Amino acid sequence: MCAAHKTSAGFLGAAGIALAAMALAGCAPDPAPQAAPAPPPVTTSSPAADSAATVAWMNGFCGAVRDFVDGNNKMPSTSGETVEAIKKSTSDQLGHYSTILSKTVDGLSALPASPVPAGETAKQEFLGKYTAARDKTVKAKADLDASGKNDTAAQGRAVEGLIAAQKDTNGALDPVAAILGAPELKTAAATAERCRP
Repeated sequence: MCAAHKTSAGFLGAAGIALAAMALAGCAPDPAPQAAPAPPPVTTSSPAADSAATVAWMNGFCGAVRDFVDGNNKMPSTSGETVEAIKKSTSDQLGHYSTILSKTVDGLSALPASPVPAGETAKQEFLGKYTAARDKTVKAKADLDASGKNDTAAQGRAVEGLIAAQKDTNGALDPVAAILGAPELKTAAATAERCRP
């Protein structure tokens, strides 16, 4: 993501005003003064570019979390009449959850650095929670799948693993609330399409 740059008009404008004032006063600048080389032009991001980059970043941050919430709402329910059927149903649930968690971790990891430090802090916090949840879910599924078909204790451990993973994600479901202390991000969130309810 590139930000547009412009040179500072303040330095050039001040030089122009000084020359104009000398011409009006009947003075001419010294011929070929031996001045020090001019400093390089100052480059700053334009407010519009900064604003666009911040909105784009917030859109990506909100989008990664929204995709997780949407996927979570499509989680298959546990069903079955036998231990084996319930075990398969739980394994499917864990597989679905680990897939959407992995997608969220990838989405957050792919975000560039936030233009505002508070955004980077929020991103790292969310990334930590989603990564921990994914790792717990993957382990719970692997342990359940490796257990015997009538192992009810393994089924219980798998459910506990899923609950623990869900606790990790519960604190990372509202990306806008995570950045409310940063006015630039709050303003960007108001216009970012994927941050809208």
